[in-house]
Amino acid sequence: MRIVDIVHFDQNKRPTSTLNVDDIQPTLDSRGYIGRGGFYLSVKDSAGNKITMRLNDMEALDLAKRIETVYQNHVYLEMQLLASRGTSDKS
Repeated sequence: MRIVDIVHFDQNKRPTSTLNVDDIQPTLDSRGYIGRGGFYLSVKDSAGNKITMRLNDMEALDLAKRIETVYQNHVYLEMQLLASRGTSDKS
């Protein structure tokens, strides 16, 4: 199941890169063993070159948590920069 498509465009509105993330549902095989779930991450450039990587659930969760942590740091730094800009305008 497709989770997300992220497409970036150039100034002429042509796609320059695409990121797709697909879900791999856990399964049960004929012998009763569980096939682990995961995710496919695919990146395609404007020339059509594509690379796909499979992440298991733990790798995907680790990646998501790291991105969220760094994002929170970005927000904090942006707030600091905004505050410092406000004080430097008054000087």
